[in-house]
Formats: sequence, structure tokens, C-alpha cells
Amino acid sequence: CSLPEMAAAAGAAAAGVAAGAFSYNRENYLYDAEFRWERFSSAREYANQQAEQYRADIRTLAALTVKKNTLWCVTATLCMALCVALYCAGRLGLHGPSPPAWIMGLWLTNNAAAFAFMALCIFLALHASFRAQAASTQLLTRKTRVPVPTLRQLDEARRFASEFEQQDWGDIFRIPYVSNNGAPKTDDAVYEEGEPVAGEGKRARSAPPSRAGRAKASSWVREEFEKDRAGTGECAALPADTAPEHFQLWTAVQKEFYQHDIYARVCIFYGFIHYVQSLCYYGLGHINIELRAFWVAYGCVFVIAVLMALMLRFDIVPANPEKKYYLNRCEYLGPVAVLPAAIGMSLDFQVQFDPTSIALCWVMVFIAYILQLLYALRMLEIILPDESFAGTAERLGASYLPEGWRKVPSSFYHVLYFVAPPTKLQPGQNDIVREVKSGGGGAYQEVIASSEQKATKKVAEPTEAFSSANQTEPWRLASAIAATLPVSWCFLIFGCIVDVAIGEQALVTAPHWSRPPMTRLSKRPHELGTPIGFPWPAGTMPWLPEQMAWHEEKRHAEATNFNRRLSSAPQGGAAPTAVIAAALQDLLGALPPADDVELISTAPAGVAWPSFFEPQLLACGDRGSVTALTPRGFGATATLGGSEPAQPFSLHGLAGMPPIVGAAAHGDGLLLVSRAGHLLECPGPRPASGAAWPCAPPPSMPSMLPVAGGAKLLAAATAVFGGRAHTAIVIDDDSHLISLYVQEGKDWFPLGELRMHGAGPAAKPSLAFVGEDILVTTDDGLVLRHRLSDGATVTSERHAVRHESAVWQGACATHHEPQPHIAHLRLRQSGHAWLPEIIIAETNAAAGQPKPAFFA
Repeated sequence: CSLPEMAAAAGAAAAGVAAGAFSYNRENYLYDAEFRWERFSSAREYANQQAEQYRADIRTLAALTVKKNTLWCVTATLCMALCVALYCAGRLGLHGPSPPAWIMGLWLTNNAAAFAFMALCIFLALHASFRAQAASTQLLTRKTRVPVPTLRQLDEARRFASEFEQQDWGDIFRIPYVSNNGAPKTDDAVYEEGEPVAGEGKRARSAPPSRAGRAKASSWVREEFEKDRAGTGECAALPADTAPEHFQLWTAVQKEFYQHDIYARVCIFYGFIHYVQSLCYYGLGHINIELRAFWVAYGCVFVIAVLMALMLRFDIVPANPEKKYYLNRCEYLGPVAVLPAAIGMSLDFQVQFDPTSIALCWVMVFIAYILQLLYALRMLEIILPDESFAGTAERLGASYLPEGWRKVPSSFYHVLYFVAPPTKLQPGQNDIVREVKSGGGGAYQEVIASSEQKATKKVAEPTEAFSSANQTEPWRLASAIAATLPVSWCFLIFGCIVDVAIGEQALVTAPHWSRPPMTRLSKRPHELGTPIGFPWPAGTMPWLPEQMAWHEEKRHAEATNFNRRLSSAPQGGAAPTAVIAAALQDLLGALPPADDVELISTAPAGVAWPSFFEPQLLACGDRGSVTALTPRGFGATATLGGSEPAQPFSLHGLAGMPPIVGAAAHGDGLLLVSRAGHLLECPGPRPASGAAWPCAPPPSMPSMLPVAGGAKLLAAATAVFGGRAHTAIVIDDDSHLISLYVQEGKDWFPLGELRMHGAGPAAKPSLAFVGEDILVTTDDGLVLRHRLSDGATVTSERHAVRHESAVWQGACATHHEPQPHIAHLRLRQSGHAWLPEIIIAETNAAAGQPKPAFFA
């Protein structure tokens, strides 16, 4: 062949090879583009699912704190109520002689300590609970969000077939098995730590056996790693076992309330333990003084003391071997202190007076107080936080605090139930959310390192979402109460010494016979004599039964009777009969008059009502017009004293509404109230005869009256005056109570309550507004009008509206003069039909005599 022919053949072969390489590489490009989109979508989908898991982590961590501290609050509140009961209704001395001061000191001081610790527990628990909930809300709405890709990222991940023409020429015409295949390493060598030694490293499965090195990846592969795997955050990749960002943020904020959480648990224990001990001393006083049961006092109190010891054993377990305690095991002196107190009460109330026994009683009292002092010092010692306590290893179901968290009382570590987030990922766990944000990982460095090197980013710590607040540390608050108790016991010991020296009655005077214990030695002139009149000081001689009796007031020594009901009336005092008569006279004079107003029936005036019309509601308008309505929205308007027939209409917009129980004129329109409390407005003017009258919720007033869920209204009225809407309602469950409300913006505010005094037990009420007054009428004829400005009663009388063949339905005021006429709506039976009629009565306050009128 000639040279031109060979050149032509070579050119044809090269063209064929180039065309084949072009087609082969284009197919590879399209294949890789499809998998590039699949990989981008899968990575974001996994990241979104893991982000939802992270959001659930935050909710779980917050829920642990919230639920736990909510239980502390509820329990502490109940215990505070029990403490108040011991102070008030259940106090000693209420049903018998008051106990000795020394037993009251033991009892009331422990009760006060229980109340104080429970109150502090509530405050600490509320702070921890609200702070955890607020932190959870802030993290969920600001930081821990689902990493949804942007449209730009989606557009960059999508590839067009025509973009193959933009690739490097070497990648477009790459010869298979001859030049670099353009794919990155995907075997385990890429993910192993460190670089393989030359000549000893693993070979990639995709590399030809004869190749010792790697060339740069294809241009579209480099573009994918540069854009899709470059990351969306501002920091470089962190160590693989680094805790996720939401754990780091929660740890940062948890440092600000973990002490509140922990010391709320400690305070509720201290409150319970002091309340249980106060019950021991309360039982000693109650059983010995009021019940007078010797053996029961020991048996009952012993059981409670054992309970106290068990609670101390359960909660107090020293867990820090490096902490030095000065009063080891002295917490059990609290239950032990009950025993000398019980012996002291027995000696103080023994049958026979014995000075030796009284001296021994005081010895038991001081022993009990000294044991209480040592017990209080021990409880102060263990409530102080450990400065060097690092916690124990994390295990399931136990408390866990990160290393370095101090201010924790180690003796209660096993009952704190506190869990902090982990500081690093466990083996087998991955953080794909962080990988998507930071980029890198896998074959990223191998691909990018073969191209242009990017500037190294700094590894940034997660931004603090919460700043530390200046606040008093909880351990200082709890320790302050615990430190107050030893001071109180020292003060009470000093007080007992004073009582031994000068007598209890020397500082607080009280009838000696109302405080019978024998330790209260009589010191002149405080306890000379007894109610019977003995000349010796009380306590120096054996007690007689008469001296131990309970009396209501102190007697003089010359008193000769035991019961004051036998004493004569005081000189110059009014006779009981005269006093009672004067009181009844004052009571009757304060009652308002309630005169009946007789109504005279006259012939019908010729007003024609629509057929099949049995109204139950009445609304009075201007110029003598009245509107009668049925509960389902059919009504008619008539003019009192006129000759024209009533004009019927139908209310539109009540479909699906409960029955109407209240109607009032509102300008030319109506204001309606349903049985469930819906407020509707039918704007004027009134429609033509037989037309529909549209009704809807008023735009300027709330659409619902303040009716509790499930409650049903019996009567209601609404009116607008003074620029605000006012409403009065009567609930079906309490038909004699009228609740008044006033509109404030879009809400109803309570204005007051009014009782329908004088109404029968089953009276049916009707409400209406008269100017700025409330008009109340009932089917038994009661008419009450009260002024809302000052609550004064304007009218209180009765109208004779009952009739054997008529049923009263409601009433309203025909005009707004100082003494308006009252229009009563009745249904009178005529054959088998019930026809409406309106009766007019003038109130009796001004005219003196009623002026009746009758309209049918």
C-alpha cells in the first residue's frame, strides 16, 4: 500500500477508535450522572431521617427533665398541704390541753423544715422544667433542623447529557484499559487510618494489576466531589466519634439547670424526711395528751421512726471515697431522737407527781434536742456539693454526668435520675448529618488531592445557643435551709434551759390549768392556784382529776362552780330575749319589700299573631315595639297598643346552632344567644313581612360567651352600652346565680355575680338589660332590677303573672325611663292551641299603685 493509503487507513482507524471512545465515555458519563443523582438523593434522605432522630433526642432529653420535675412539684405541693394541716386543723391543743413547749419545738420545727424544703423544691423543679422546655423549643426551632437541600444544590446535582461536551478532552476520548479509568478508590484502603507503605499497600479492585499508582479522577467525578461532597457548613470534618452538634448544644444548656434538677430531688427528700419526723413528735403529743394511751404512743411512733430510718438508708449512700465526713452515720440519730422524746412525754404526764421523774424528764428532753442537733449537722454535711466528685461510669438506668460537672452531692448520686447527652458516638454509630454539612470523608481527599488543593478550614466548635445567666446556685439555697436547722435547735436548747430556770409561764402567760404537764413548775405569780381554788402552786402537789379537766377560760380562786352555764347573768346586761328581738327587728328592716302587683285582664286589643306561633323569648325595642321569638328562629314584631297585625320573619343563619335562649334589641337589629353560648347579631333594619333576616357572629364582639365546655345556658342577655358589650348568663346547673361579664377586646372579663334571692327553687328566669341596669324576672312573678355601676337594687317586687290556663315565658322593659313598664310574655291555652299574649305592668316604686294593661 502506498503511504497515502496507509495514512488514510490509519486515519480511518483513529477516527473509528475516537468515535468508539467517545461513545463509550459518553455512556459512562450518563451512567455516572444517573448514579450521582441517586447518591445525592439517598444521602439527603438518610440525613433527613437522622435529623428527625436528633430532634426526637432533644424531645426525649427535655421530657425526662420536665416529667421528673413535674412529679416533684405535685408531690411537694401535696406535702406542703399536709404541713399546713398540722399547723391549722390538726394542730395539738385544738381539742384538748396544749402540749408542752419542748415537744411543740420538736414537732413544729421539723414541720417548718419540711414546708421550707418542699417550697424550695417546687421553685427549683419549676426552673429546671421550664428551662429544659424552653431550650428544647429553641433548639428545635433554630438549630436542630432537617437539612433539606436547596434548589441550587438540586440543580447542581442534576446533569444534562449535553454537559459531556464540557468535560476534559482526555476524559472524552479515554481509551479503556489503556489510560486511567477516572474512578476513585472505593475499597477499604481509603477508609483505613494512615497511608499504606510503598510496595505494601492494598490494591484497589478497580485498578489494573500492573498499575502501581493512581492518576487523577475524571473531570465529572472531580466536579461531583467538589460540589456535592464539599459540605454546606463552615467547618472542616471533625473526628469520626465526635458527638453530634445537638448533643453538644444540649450539654451546654444543661449545665445551666442541672443543679436545679438535682437539688430539687434532694430537697423533696429532705422535706419528706422532716415531715415524717414531725409526725413522730405529733403522734407523741396527740396520743399522750388527747387520746391518753400510754403503750400506743410507743408502738405508733416506733413504726414511723423505722420508716424514717429506711428512707435515710435508701437515699443516703456515700459514693465519693475521697470526701471526708465528720459525722458518719449520724443521720440515724434523727429516728433515735424519738425514743427519749417518748420517754420524756411519759414522765411529763405520769399519774403521780414526782420531782425526780420531772428532773429525769428534762434530761430526756435535752437528749432529744442534742440528738436533733447532731442529726441536723449531719444532714447539712451531706447536702453540701462535692468539689472533686467526677461521677461513676455510665450504665443503663443510672445517673450520668459528664466529667468535670461539679456541685453535686455524691451521697444522693444513685437517686438523682439525671442523664446528660453522650460525649462521643458509640462504635457502629455514624453522623451523616454532620458529614453532609462538613463534607469530606470517604474518597473525598483522594479525589480532591489529585486536583487543586483547597484552603484548609478551621475546625470550629458548635455555636453556644445559650449564655450563662447570673443566678444564685441551688446548692447555696438548699444548704441555707439545712444550716438554719442547727441554729434553730441550739436556740431551742437555750429556751429549754430558760424554762427550767424560770418556768414556762414566766415569758408567755396562759391559764396554767389549760397546760397540765408537770414539767411546768409554778413560778410566782404566774401559776398560783387552780380553777377550783387550791392555794398551792400548780405542779408542786399531786394532780387531782379536777385539775386536769379542760376549761374554756381562767377561773379566779374564789370561784365555787365548775360550769359557767350555772353562773348568774352579768349585772346591767340585757336580757337574751330583748337582744334576740332587737336582732330580728334589724334583720327584717334590712329586707327589701316585695309587693305583688295585680294585673287586670281585659279584652284583646286586636293584635293578630301568626298562626302556629308559640314564642318563648321577648325583646323590647323603641317606640313600643316588641319582638317575640321561638327558640328555632321564627319570630314576629308587633307594636303595643297598635292595630296592625304582627309582622312575621324567619332568622337565617341558625342552622346547626343550639336553641336560642336569649334575645335583645340592638339598635334596629337583634342580639341572640344560643344555649351553648354562641353570640349572633341580626343587623337592622328588620326585614319585610315574611322575609328572611340574616344573622351572623358580630364582627366587633366575641363569637362565644364565657361558657365552660359542656355547660348549658338557661337564660342570657347581651347589650352594648358605654362603648362595650355586657352580658348576663344563667347556667342550667345553678338557676339562681347570674354571672355578669364585660367585653375587653376579644375576651370577656368577669364583672360580678348576682343571686336571685326570693325566687322559688324551680323558678324559670328571664334576663334583659334596661339602659345600664340588669332586669331579672321569673315565672313566679319576681321582678328585680339592679344597677351595674354600684350594685344598688332599683326594683324588687312581684307581678301576678301566673294563671291556671297560661304559661309564662319571659319579660323585657318596654322603654328606658327610670321606671319602665315590664312586658310579660305568656302562652294562653285556647282549646287545643296556645296563643301568645303580652301583659304590661308598671313597676310599683314610683307610682305607688300599679297601672295594668293587657295586650293579646
